[in-house]
Amino acid sequence: MSDRFMTLRAWPALFVLCLAACTAPTRTDPVDASAPPPARHEPAPAEPVAPAIAESASESNTSPSIAANVSEPPAPDLWQSIIARHAFVDCADPAPAVRRWERIYAQSPKRHAEALAESAPWIGYVADELERRGLPSEYVWLPFVESRYHAFRTRGDRPAGAWQMMPTTARWRGLRISDDYDGRLDFVAATDAALDLIEHLAEVFDRDWSLVTMAYNAGEYRIKGALERARKAGKPTRPEQLAVSPITHEHLVKLRALTCIATHPERVALTLPAFDETRQLQPTTVPKAMNVSQLAALSGVSTTQWLLWNPAWRRGHVDAGTAILLPRALLETSIAAISAATPASIERVADAPVNADAKVHVVHSGDSAWTIARRYHVSLAALLSINGLGKTSVLRPGQKLRLP
Repeated sequence: MSDRFMTLRAWPALFVLCLAACTAPTRTDPVDASAPPPARHEPAPAEPVAPAIAESASESNTSPSIAANVSEPPAPDLWQSIIARHAFVDCADPAPAVRRWERIYAQSPKRHAEALAESAPWIGYVADELERRGLPSEYVWLPFVESRYHAFRTRGDRPAGAWQMMPTTARWRGLRISDDYDGRLDFVAATDAALDLIEHLAEVFDRDWSLVTMAYNAGEYRIKGALERARKAGKPTRPEQLAVSPITHEHLVKLRALTCIATHPERVALTLPAFDETRQLQPTTVPKAMNVSQLAALSGVSTTQWLLWNPAWRRGHVDAGTAILLPRALLETSIAAISAATPASIERVADAPVNADAKVHVVHSGDSAWTIARRYHVSLAALLSINGLGKTSVLRPGQKLRLP
């Protein structure tokens, strides 16, 4: 056959092959990344599964993301922040005397927790001051040893205030004590004076904090004398072995016991109380002399409550430029109200003079305000008021109480 005939015969076969090709399925060859996108709008590809799960977890209240926990750790509470800065008391294996006082303080865990909760607003203030000065946080327990943070009021040559400072020591550290004001009851001023004293003793005793604590109780020169006598006699000079008053040794043991209770509350079946930091006391300065009653009203509290925070100012007014304490929750609004207020006329409240015929009771061992009031058939509230005492005040043998 000729070539032309063969070509004509091939055309029908080619036509059939083309029809078959049009009906064949499309191949899924890889897409060329350099090729332009198709004109039609394809649905967007699904997001990867893993990011979707992570996003879901971060939005869940029960499954916070790991990244959030790492970047924003919860702030330590009051007790954790104090424990983290304990510097000189070893609670791993405390001495028997320390164990004994742990049991005494926490013989009723509930009552001890209540005492800590009651003192917490002042403890938080002292903790901040200790941190600011770089002093060991064990000293937040010193006013608890001395007074359980109660601002005891006394007369004559006796210790007073939460820090229980003697008049001579208080005046030496710059506190004013007069008829209308006792700086030992002014918690801001007294804390400054007490921490100044601790810093002074730290220099004297080369930052041996056990000796510093003993000297706070017994006095600098008694501890110096005990150290000198021990050296001359070739005896040990460890604080626990010094020949000083048992009261001074017990004072140090109490501080250690309170430190260890806070560090290991489980040893005495204690649950440390929760503390609302808005209750922590903060200082602010009164720009103008004002009556206590006016300051209390501007702070939105009763005069009785205000004097609980600022007991030194019981004579009716506060001097200009004085630092007072208020809870953190009231601080901002109180400062604004006090700054904008016009001071009322100053009312000076004086103590009633003691007449020669006035009845006086001398406190004996075992006396309480309640038993004295009952003995003389007088109101307990009147007895406390006339003597400037509170319900938690401790009476001491030899103390003289006026009777209403």
